[in-house]
Parts: sequence; C-alpha cells; structure tokens
Amino acid sequence: MDTWDMERVIAALRDLDKPFPPLGLYRLSDLSPEDARVLAEAWPTIPLARRRSLLEDMLAFLDYSDRFSFREVGLIALDDEDPYVRKMAIDALWEEGDERIARRLVQLLRNDPDPEVREQAAAALGEYVYLGEIEEISPETYREVAQALREVLLSDQEPLAIRRRALEAYSFATDPDVPRWIEDFYRRGVEQEDEASLVSALFAMGRSADPRWTRYVVLHLHDRRPKVRAEAATAAGRLEMKRAIPDLLELLEDANADVRMAAAWALSELGGGEERVEEALQRALQRAEEVGDEEEVQVLAEALDNLAFQNSIVMAQLDLLDMALEMPEDVEDWDLDIPDEFYDKKKRSNGFNGNSSRPKQA
Repeated sequence: MDTWDMERVIAALRDLDKPFPPLGLYRLSDLSPEDARVLAEAWPTIPLARRRSLLEDMLAFLDYSDRFSFREVGLIALDDEDPYVRKMAIDALWEEGDERIARRLVQLLRNDPDPEVREQAAAALGEYVYLGEIEEISPETYREVAQALREVLLSDQEPLAIRRRALEAYSFATDPDVPRWIEDFYRRGVEQEDEASLVSALFAMGRSADPRWTRYVVLHLHDRRPKVRAEAATAAGRLEMKRAIPDLLELLEDANADVRMAAAWALSELGGGEERVEEALQRALQRAEEVGDEEEVQVLAEALDNLAFQNSIVMAQLDLLDMALEMPEDVEDWDLDIPDEFYDKKKRSNGFNGNSSRPKQA
C-alpha cells in the first residue's frame, strides 16, 4: 500500500482541485502526537470547504467501521472557527470515552458562541455521565461534567434546546433532581403541546431505567405524532415493559419507518422466549426486503440477532433453574475446591458495555 507522510496529507487537504483520497483519510486515523502537532499547525491553512468535507468523510468512515479513530483530528477541529466543523467534530468524537474530550465538551457547553454547538456538546456529554455512573472515568471528571449539565438545567436563561439536550444527557445520573426535571419537561410537552420537550422527556425516561415512568410511556405508544411514538417505543424497550409487547407488535406495521424500526429494536429487547415476536420480526424483515429499504433491513436484521441473544439468556436462566431444582439438599456441604482464580476470571468477563453509539438526536 502507498504510504503517506503528513506533508503529503496536508498538501492533499489544501488542494481543492482534487478530491481527498481514501488513503489520506486512513492516514489520519490514530495519529501520533507528533503528527497531530503538525496537523494542528497546518489546520488554519486548509480551506474551509475541505475542512467541512473532511469531517463529513470521517463520520462516514466511523459509521462504516469501528476500526478507525479520528480522536486527534476531532480535538483539533473542536477549535475550528467554523461552527459546522465544531459540530461535526463533536460527532466524530462521540464514542471515544476520553477524559480530555469530556473536559473540552464542558468548555464548549459553557463558552461556545454558537447555540447549536453548545446543544451538540450537551448531548455528547451523556456518554460521560454514563461512564461516570459505572466508574469508568475519574470522579473529578464526572463531577465537572455533572456540574456543567446541572448548571444548564437549573438556568431559566438557557435556550430550551440546550436544556433539552442537557436533560437527555444527565438522565443517566443517579441524582434525586433528575425525576423532577423529567416531570417538568413532560408537563411542558403535554400541557403546551411542545413536541420536542415531550420527546426529550420520553428519551430521558428510557435512559433513567426508572420504572416509575412506565405509566407515562404507555400513554404515548399510539400518539398521533411519529417522533413521539418512536421515542415511546424506544423507552418501552429500555424500561423492560413486557406489557407493551402487543402495542409494539402493532407499531411494527406503522406507516412511519422510524416508528417501525424503534418498535423492532424494543421488541428485540423484550421478546426473549416469545415466539410471536420472532415471527413478527421475520415478517417485517421480509416486507422491508421487498420494498428495498436498506436501513430498515439492517435494523431488523440486527434486531433479530439481538432477539436470538436474548433468547439464549432466557434458555440459560431456565437451565440454571432446572439445575437448582435438581440439586441435592447437601450441596452446601460439598468441598468443590474451586480456586480463587476462577472467580477473578468471572469478574473480568462480566463487564457491562452500555450503548455508547452516536444516537439519532430527538
């Protein structure tokens, strides 16, 4: 494969007469500190049109494969003078989980002059709230993230769009104020017919994993507005609302594709051991294939894979139950002589990987 040094990459970025080649993009993945320094110095000399298209290409690569990391390019682009480039940089850094990025996002949320950049920064901080809750980032970084989001939620002067994103991001937190904020946005959504606030409240309900919200979610599974139906379906899956399965099966035939896809994924989370769910998803996949909707086909195929995984969990639980019922009464007296290393390996293998992918924003 042809090799590219940074001078060649930068020259290609400056040359608007030729498209930037894929090899150049490969070269920008996993930059060394020295290469990142060279690119940062040259960044202001790269034409704006190229900087924008570069970030767009990076996002396309990230959606295609998880083998790439454009962390250093993204960090450079966060300081770009163009708000669109800064927004795209936030998207490119969404799944990095780097504490440097968390601190930069906090700075953007507090100080960026463009409200859309601040909105995007607030949304991206949700990943770090989640990582803070499972103790995967330092307590100091988590406190900084939480404080910045709380400041937004406590302020009446902040634009509503930024406050909505802050609610969505912070709803992972085990903070006693979270239910009150969710309730406030929900009431605004219902009483003022503010669809965006209602969607954000439903999103936050699902993320909170708090069963108190199930009675709210079920009210909106058949809402007249597609965005509300889709978010309610997603929340039903996250809240493990088994009673919503009949409604979700109906939504698999909704006129709106986003609603159908949200219902499909929720069913894959809830339908373990349910033959009717697998049959319904198979029929939905066949319909999507006949229509030729590639995105829906992919989502349904992934939902069926996830359902198979959930089924395997159900079967394992049933096997364990059978073993427990058949276990001799004196099993506690057995000397099994299991080495401590076994338990150490079990602990290492049982980590939970939360949903950190860049979501479609409400």
